[in-house]
Amino acid sequence: MSNISRRLFLQKATVVAAGSLAVTSPFVIPGTSLGLQGTVAPSERITMGLIGCGSHGLGWNLQLMSRNPVQHVIAVCDVDKNYLENGRRMTDEIYSKRFGDSYKACTPYTDFRDLVNRKDIDAVCIATPDHWHVMMSVFAMRAGKDVICEKPTLTIEEGRLLSDTQKKTQCVFQTASENRSIDNFQYMVNAVRNGHIGELRNIKVLIPMGNTMARGTGTESDEFSIRDVPPELDYDTWLGQAPKVPYIPARVHYNWRWNFDYSGGVLTDWGSHLINIAQWANNTDDTGPVEVQGEGKFPDFKEAWNTPAEFRINYRYANGVTMEVWSEVPGVKFEGTKGWLLMRGWRQAVQASDDKLLNLTFEEGKNLGRPECTVTAASGDGGEHIDFANCVKSRKLCYYTAECGHRNHTVAHIANVSMLMDGAKLQWNPDTEKFVGDHADEANKHFCVSRPQREPWTFANIDSWINVG
Repeated sequence: MSNISRRLFLQKATVVAAGSLAVTSPFVIPGTSLGLQGTVAPSERITMGLIGCGSHGLGWNLQLMSRNPVQHVIAVCDVDKNYLENGRRMTDEIYSKRFGDSYKACTPYTDFRDLVNRKDIDAVCIATPDHWHVMMSVFAMRAGKDVICEKPTLTIEEGRLLSDTQKKTQCVFQTASENRSIDNFQYMVNAVRNGHIGELRNIKVLIPMGNTMARGTGTESDEFSIRDVPPELDYDTWLGQAPKVPYIPARVHYNWRWNFDYSGGVLTDWGSHLINIAQWANNTDDTGPVEVQGEGKFPDFKEAWNTPAEFRINYRYANGVTMEVWSEVPGVKFEGTKGWLLMRGWRQAVQASDDKLLNLTFEEGKNLGRPECTVTAASGDGGEHIDFANCVKSRKLCYYTAECGHRNHTVAHIANVSMLMDGAKLQWNPDTEKFVGDHADEANKHFCVSRPQREPWTFANIDSWINVG
């Protein structure tokens, strides 16, 4: 059944069951089962499966889903048994307090396919390493599940498949970036797109420096040397479509961000947040720049880390807007013909060339924000999950669609291509999503655009994983 038809069925069944119990049963129905005591009735809850129980999966996504009474996590999945046990324990602790004696323990899975194929799960939250994002999302949507997935994509080709799959299946998809629900970012975007700084001319995007060690000190040689695979980790499945290579601690949990086999470095990691805001303000959510040139500083220990930790990149858009991206601290600045707006630091106060730009109001119909999911930096309410839940119920597009996410990640991918091609100036056609002009042949064959997949983790096998019984 579809998500909506399933809820309608449960609603009708609840009414019938409640009527029968009122006449024949001496037992008391818990208030949590009827949506009393400040809870949401089961028929109105979105049953969620969480795939990926690392620090962001549990420390961010689980916490935010659990604060939203409409979402109920009933299953968790991870290929690391220690992470999985943490996910199971934390989920049970959270929801057993909410539902009391009526609570049914969440189910742990080591295979995401078993979780997705559960008929009683409406939607999944994917918080895995980047190279699994599109594979799992496409499988889930083909299986009829709505999806909220962490950013970014692994390649440009995968991003296109993700967006096309969402459009074909009409499943709700949210690219999980909370920034579009943060009031200061919304304010800047509204001010720029409503012309308050004049004609937009240039955008500056600042991104933190990358390649930092989460485990160990970052200087111990054994973190960067081949080791035995820990017994709790299904390393072959963790690798998935990526090449089969010996286990090195410095390229797995958290540290995978700095290896092109699994991610695109800090540029795709943080660029998903901040280039996102630049694209939105520039009204280029469904397209991208036409030219890119970047230079990066690459690490020496390429067996584990090979993405640039520092960089400086220049872009040009068809509308004449230029964009500079470099590694420093998180921030974004919009420069127009009548002034500028700046946020320097992560979710800091907005600065402006004129104090009048800090007290603007926007007419109804010209406010691009979504008031129902606006949160402040201190609230931690998780606007992306609130918006996702609202859209699951309304069947409307989320505020950060698969297409927007794909286009945003593409901006970072083409810069990585330029940096890996020794700073080549590249021409990009956002309509065909191909490089053109000088160096086009080499650039279009780049692994940031498309790459082979290791069996059995290929897109060609996805339909065979779906349990249609």
